[in-house]
Amino acid sequence: MTPFTRFAYFTVMRDAGFVGLTASVLMLAFSFEPALACRIGATIALIFTVGLLARVYFLTEERLERSEVWRALPEEQRPEGEHGRRWARAHLETLLLRLAKQASGIAFLLYCSALLLALASGMAQHGEAHAFVNPHAPQIALN
Repeated sequence: MTPFTRFAYFTVMRDAGFVGLTASVLMLAFSFEPALACRIGATIALIFTVGLLARVYFLTEERLERSEVWRALPEEQRPEGEHGRRWARAHLETLLLRLAKQASGIAFLLYCSALLLALASGMAQHGEAHAFVNPHAPQIALN
């Protein structure tokens, strides 16, 4: 693994860790309403996905040279030449897209969880928790 690859990976994972920590704290704060907590987490994951996609869209070789990943590395560890910058941009783009795909999957799972929790709590509140059971089952069993 090249120094650029390693540093890019850890930089992007650090950003994802901060977003995950934020989402976890907010979900914990709203844990009294599980469906809302899941929606909050899903929305944060979706916003993070959009942010990653915006970073990919605006990523050029010139912007790569101004990025944290590029500037933090010593000059001797940076990819050299035009080909090296193109390789670094393509690699960072792939890394960001992979993380965006994972974040959108997490958002999907959390939105589905929020939907199921909302349906379950709605059925329980309206006394329809046993709506799938035949109401005449005890009488049928006695006959």
